[in-house]
Amino acid sequence: MFSFHISKQRLACYSYAMVATLCMFINGYDASVFNNIMNWTTWNEKFNNPPNNNLIGAVNSSTMVSTIVFGFFASPFISDRFGRRMSIFIGCFIIVIAAIIELVAPNIGGFIGGRVVIGMGAGISMAAGPTYMSEITPQDIRGRMLSFWQIAYSVGALVCTYIALGTSYYPNLGQWQWGVPVLLQCAAPVICCCLIFFCPESPRWLIQKGRDEDARTALLRIREPQEVESELHGIKDAIRWEQENTTQSFRDLFVTPSMRRRLLVGLVINFGQQVTGQAMMTQYSSRVYTKIFTDQSTITLINALNYTFGILFTLPATFLSDRLGRRALFIIGGIGQAVMLIIAATVMLTVPQPDGHPSTAVGAGVVLVMFLFTASYKPTWGATVWIYTSEMFPMNVRAVAVAVCSNTQNVAGAILAQAFPPMFASMGFKAFYVWVGCNVCLVTFVYFMCPETKGLALEDIDVIFGATAHDIESTSYENEKPASIKVDESGEKTKF
Repeated sequence: MFSFHISKQRLACYSYAMVATLCMFINGYDASVFNNIMNWTTWNEKFNNPPNNNLIGAVNSSTMVSTIVFGFFASPFISDRFGRRMSIFIGCFIIVIAAIIELVAPNIGGFIGGRVVIGMGAGISMAAGPTYMSEITPQDIRGRMLSFWQIAYSVGALVCTYIALGTSYYPNLGQWQWGVPVLLQCAAPVICCCLIFFCPESPRWLIQKGRDEDARTALLRIREPQEVESELHGIKDAIRWEQENTTQSFRDLFVTPSMRRRLLVGLVINFGQQVTGQAMMTQYSSRVYTKIFTDQSTITLINALNYTFGILFTLPATFLSDRLGRRALFIIGGIGQAVMLIIAATVMLTVPQPDGHPSTAVGAGVVLVMFLFTASYKPTWGATVWIYTSEMFPMNVRAVAVAVCSNTQNVAGAILAQAFPPMFASMGFKAFYVWVGCNVCLVTFVYFMCPETKGLALEDIDVIFGATAHDIESTSYENEKPASIKVDESGEKTKF
């Protein structure tokens, strides 16, 4: 049973983690911006006249490519050299500049340039956000808190879509019809830049840099006093072992069988998150729904409703990840996603469409099925991938590993962003069967390759991936943790 007493320190920990989730809010907002405006006459008259599917793909893929490059090379360096907070700040600052570039772009080349700069900022901040969250939250609420990472994406997309819905009814605004959603993209990164340095730095990063007193001060802000020394000792033991037995470099990701297994799992599940079919609906739902509806405001409203329900669908992850476990959510979600895609594709390929569009009733039914697809995705592959990735690597390579694995999402996203517009134009809803096959493969992979990590300290997860040399240190840390952050044998937490 949960106790609903929340200490001042625990409440502060929640608050600081919420600041970090703004990075994902920004990403969700950005993904929704172009998805909403790509079909608007006011945007196409300036940037895409005559319409070109490859050009639409280039706008999305350019962001992904720069996110990959800066997430892979810049983010680990900044995060490990200057701290998690600085990485978040720099990424958000760059995004502000990028949104302004998009707004004032004189042609499509300038607009794509702005998208490239946004990718730079996103690549830097997106890897640092979940790393920071996992390192400031105790393991008994880590899954719950990292679930808010995916919720923040849905909230960002929702906010953008409702703004776009409002301006979609006013084409007489001209450039400002699409310019208002683009300009307001600056708001969240500005807020994050202002708040991030009021948050404590990651205690694990501070100890790694030899700043033990600063780490103790940081822990006192996010842990109860009786917890601080035990956790400080546990972090020191883990980092000492890692520093004595490994070096901090990309090579560490390939040295041991345990690390290679973790890297493989991280790469596959992050790539898999994008090929579940959700990336298609995130980036191109407006294009998909043009096969069902003709009115652009109706399509924008459907997107808004989908993002609204997406938030509600993600909320179960805040407790299911720590109740059912990460592995079970992956399997359940993959099966649910495959079933919904089969239903949607089969209906659209078999019902009569005399004027090129199905009846209103059939269209509404397909939209409902796609909402159920979102319900299958959000609390499972949407939220749980971030949780699993950020917690399965040891401290000495965590920033590098999370950057590499999370950027696999961007690799998959860049490929899909460029490929999907011509693919959907050629195959129509038969393309959905490709994602069905991907979901089947992902469920099989998780069943055989992904161990359960719920309820384990970051320092203890090494053991289940085969790093047995760390058993003694891990056991010592577990025995010395105070009762308020221990996990009992039934998997229930002793404190909310």
